[in-house]
Amino acid sequence: MAVSGNLPRVLPDHLAAEVDLDAIDVPAVFSWLAKTGGVAESEMLSTFNCGIGMVVAVAADEAAQIAALLQQAGEHVTMLGQIVPRQAAGVTYRGSLAL
Repeated sequence: MAVSGNLPRVLPDHLAAEVDLDAIDVPAVFSWLAKTGGVAESEMLSTFNCGIGMVVAVAADEAAQIAALLQQAGEHVTMLGQIVPRQAAGVTYRGSLAL
């Protein structure tokens, strides 16, 4: 998913994103593609967005308010994870995609 490459670019060097893959509601087309093409989860993550159209990184104490504003504007909001101190990678993953 573009998250791997794009998300670290918007974060300061000392922070990283921890993404919960179990939170992503993967559209059927991506599941079909992974199964039919024998595409590994790691490749699905690096090549396709798997249904994530936009990522907004906000302060934890403002997340609920911003999510509500986005929903009022007609957006579907999913909390994907959290911002953590960077150890090595700019993005780490927990869980697995429901492919």
